[in-house]
Amino acid sequence: MRGINPKYLDKLDDAQRDFILSGPGKKFFDEFLCRYGNHCFLIGTTGSGKTKKGIHLLNYLKLTETQVWISTGKYDEQNGYHEIMPLFCLGMKIRIVIPKGAEFKIEEHGSDGWGPIRHNPPEIIEVSKPESAWSAVKIGWDEQRHKKYDTITIFEFRNTIIKSQQPEWMTRLFESLSDGAREGTLPAILPASIHCDETKWFIAGTRITTDQGRTKSAEAVTENATEIRSAGGRLIFYEQAYTNITPASRENMQCTVINRGTNITNDQNPRLAELCKKHHSNSLKRHQGIFVYEDGSTSPTDRPWLWPNYPKSEEDQKWIRKIRITYGKKYDGTKTEQEITSEECLPELGRFSAMAIPPEKQAEIISRWQHGGMITDEN
Repeated sequence: MRGINPKYLDKLDDAQRDFILSGPGKKFFDEFLCRYGNHCFLIGTTGSGKTKKGIHLLNYLKLTETQVWISTGKYDEQNGYHEIMPLFCLGMKIRIVIPKGAEFKIEEHGSDGWGPIRHNPPEIIEVSKPESAWSAVKIGWDEQRHKKYDTITIFEFRNTIIKSQQPEWMTRLFESLSDGAREGTLPAILPASIHCDETKWFIAGTRITTDQGRTKSAEAVTENATEIRSAGGRLIFYEQAYTNITPASRENMQCTVINRGTNITNDQNPRLAELCKKHHSNSLKRHQGIFVYEDGSTSPTDRPWLWPNYPKSEEDQKWIRKIRITYGKKYDGTKTEQEITSEECLPELGRFSAMAIPPEKQAEIISRWQHGGMITDEN
């Protein structure tokens, strides 16, 4: 089909390729996939399939931009596995980012009991502050130094940080994303999709909470959404109700996915309210959804989309039920004396931080330099 690079089509599986080559699929390709920074809001009650639909979007977006998943830390009781596990079955490497000092363990059950994951084991990265999380996002490069997208980075913050510290952490996380994008100091992760499941845990509207910390984090995300978009950052929010996040946040969402139980009134958004009535949102099935574009159109126009289940294969569905994730000690905002000293002595060096000299070695090295000594691995 004209306008679609054959190399891109070669990366798709058969079902994806068939869809992209259809009329509705071409519209999806042109007006969503190719528009870096177009935010999306998935709305629907519990059990309406929001997370699975978000993974379906990710399965397309993973080919052309960096993927970051902000985990809710929840266990899917209905299906018997942790929310993030379907991400392990998309043919991508997995990197999990946690706060330094927090305890996080992921294990697979085999014939000899619980042990390390054998299929697609994740890389676990610790960061001492939220601003460093973006530097921990995995960026790949091919032999020609072209960016390649081969890793999904998961931020495991909700169950690894005490509740009183979560708002500040998430505020600084999104402020640093916006500042870095504007100032040109952000690692080369953009364009990127940032998936925020159960968004209300850090960007709740006043209908959900009046907590000042969560209100501040909501303001940080809302205020920076436009700047993040202009730099190629795509926010994908998942929520049970349209009003669960702030009005300003909702207005920043260019695209919407209406799922079962989405009830929007005319005073909230007349365009989406009309579509909810037209497609009988309260009777939509788990595998059905309405994708609404920035101009208010849908494709197909006369019926819901049919969205696949994830993981797609029965083998993967069985495998993810053998995985368990456990959380232990949580990050509480306190730092050891050594961490404080390190942060005071060393500037933020970004990707060159590995070259920095640890504070405890600085005096020794300076002394040797002053005496003309040569520093080698042996001394």
